[in-house]
Amino acid sequence: MGDGAGIDGNYAQELHQKHVRELLNKEKIKLWLPPYTNEDGSRGDSPKDLIARYAQALQLTEEMVSETIENLRVHALHKLAEREKYKKSGLALLKVKMTGQPSNADKMQHISLEISLDVDGKELRDMLSQQVSLPADQLKLICQGRVITNEGSLQSQGLKHGCQIMGLCLSVSQAQAAKQQEDVTRMLDTRKAAELLSDKAETDDYDIQIADQSGRPLDLPAAEKKALTLAMTLHEKGRAALKKKEDGRALLLLLEADKEFRKCRADILNAVDNYAVLCLDIVWCYLCLKNVEDLPDAASRLHASEECFQRTYGNNMERLLAVKGGSGTELALFMRLHLLQGIVAFHQHEIQEANRLLGKAEEELQRLTVDGDKLTQVIQMGFKEREGRLALRVTNGNVEASVQYIMKKREEKKEIAEKVEEERRKKKIQKRLGSTAKGDKVNVDTYEMLLSMGFRNGASAEALRQANNDLSLALEVLQNHPELLDLPDPSSSSVPITDDMLAQVISMGFESDMARNALQKHSGSIERAIEDLIKSGGVIASPNGESSSSASSSSSSGATSPYEDSRKQKEVLDDLVSDIAKDEDDYLDLTLHDEAEFLNQYKTLLESIKS
Repeated sequence: MGDGAGIDGNYAQELHQKHVRELLNKEKIKLWLPPYTNEDGSRGDSPKDLIARYAQALQLTEEMVSETIENLRVHALHKLAEREKYKKSGLALLKVKMTGQPSNADKMQHISLEISLDVDGKELRDMLSQQVSLPADQLKLICQGRVITNEGSLQSQGLKHGCQIMGLCLSVSQAQAAKQQEDVTRMLDTRKAAELLSDKAETDDYDIQIADQSGRPLDLPAAEKKALTLAMTLHEKGRAALKKKEDGRALLLLLEADKEFRKCRADILNAVDNYAVLCLDIVWCYLCLKNVEDLPDAASRLHASEECFQRTYGNNMERLLAVKGGSGTELALFMRLHLLQGIVAFHQHEIQEANRLLGKAEEELQRLTVDGDKLTQVIQMGFKEREGRLALRVTNGNVEASVQYIMKKREEKKEIAEKVEEERRKKKIQKRLGSTAKGDKVNVDTYEMLLSMGFRNGASAEALRQANNDLSLALEVLQNHPELLDLPDPSSSSVPITDDMLAQVISMGFESDMARNALQKHSGSIERAIEDLIKSGGVIASPNGESSSSASSSSSSGATSPYEDSRKQKEVLDDLVSDIAKDEDDYLDLTLHDEAEFLNQYKTLLESIKS
């Protein structure tokens, strides 16, 4: 979309054309045929009675109707000529709208390209690069909500003759070219980091929890949890870029997230509202990048988002009331949904629908607007601004009820956090206990019952392994086999060796691989690892049976040590996780300042049309 003045100046003409076109289609009038068009393509005669009828029906002057019909006639001839040319030459016409060009960063440039749909995306990008005088790798092309990649033919990527493409110039000035290229690299690095995080979703350091609407963790198979973790991580990074007003970079990340969400099963996506929120965020990017009217993808995404919200929350948010006891925070999502639907309807010339949806958005915005004095009162009681804003929306501005709501939410989060921590603790123990004779995992609860009876760790674990988790049989095993009572504790060689542990041992002058071997041998004990290294002259065989010579040769070959690899991975993952919301309600905390601005802009445009 263009700026307010541009829309206001062209909109009346577009609206007249839409209404006249509807009347022509209704009467099945073909302007490219006689009497409207002569054989040589010049303007023919338009029946005066038809012009008079249309002028009366649309409350326009006959001159305006005549001019509109001529514009539509010329446009129809132009489209026919393009179609015939495409049939003969096989070259499709693609219409590209470029934004963010160095010479005119705030305005759009419309470019038409003729190209075979059999060529790959790289060739299209190279052609466009020549047109706009920018390196091809600084151009990102988007069609129907999908990024056009270098690999694969244009046809296989869904491009057709006459389709619209949005082009993002990632270099807005010579001085910023390096920074913008860095942004592209960062996006690719983010994806790699997200893939790494999804691989480590079950580890102790990065135990990612995927929760339902009430904040309770969902128990998902490992493969599906990995796929959803990747999609949600890319989404969170995109939202972080949106908050920084980096709309172009945000859109690229959000579309990557969309690609991954589409790989997940529908019933998994139905359990959470993440995909609906992603669709909203993508359309919000379109709006901020001024491309709503050129991307029909926006309307389909908003429809998908609405269906998901209704399925998740109920038509009147009744499910939400049942789960969370309130709907004030989620109302912010519906407000943004109705605002975007209203804006799309405006650009589709559906004025009544735009009026209805924008009116609904305005009503919801009023309900969501928080009194500044009341918010200050809540903050002065020691609560965070975000907590206060969300609580005041849920309680319709009642300060006392808001405080109670915040306290209740904190208790619920504490309860969930304790449950998650307990599950994490049991998972660590379970890894050490191994499996029963039947191959099942040793039951941690039964194991801890034996410990509470006074049995040692090793004996309890072995008894349960032999008894296949049967408590009575395990007690019988312990009574009949007293030799088990002296078994050592379950092997804890799987205790994760952290970078801090390695750093402390390495700082004493030992090699990184030897430090790791010693720490693994002594279950992470730094003091015992150092003592053993001193006694052995700095050489410790790998617990996995690798010889010290092989470890030594690996160390001297110039390859990156495991310590270095793990440290780099940790840095990448920590940076990635820093943008992931720590609170399940974070995505609902919209200040609504930008929404109010867009709402006022489009209300003004609607008023100007009425007048």
